Amino acid sequence: MTILCVRFQLPPMHEAALPELLGLLEEFTPVVEALPPDGALADLRGAERYFGRDAVELASVIRVRALALHGVDCVIGAGPGPMLARMALRDARPG
Repeated sequence: MTILCVRFQLPPMHEAALPELLGLLEEFTPVVEALPPDGALADLRGAERYFGRDAVELASVIRVRALALHGVDCVIGAGPGPMLARMALRDARPG
């Protein structure tokens, strides 16, 4: 699995926080595509090798950092491509 589809659980009044949350994803990979108003796609191919962790472990770290640094929970789907990552996101629950 190399693509993460992330949907942040942003309250309606906090949609302006998306750029900061995209910056959080950019700490793991420079290949981030914003999906306004509350999501993003992140390609983790290089990050998996660099950090020595798989996509599931990196997704856990991203979720914890989003909660700790920004107070925002998220739902994350992972797959070998963007379409499958989005499909996995539909079935995912926060946590």
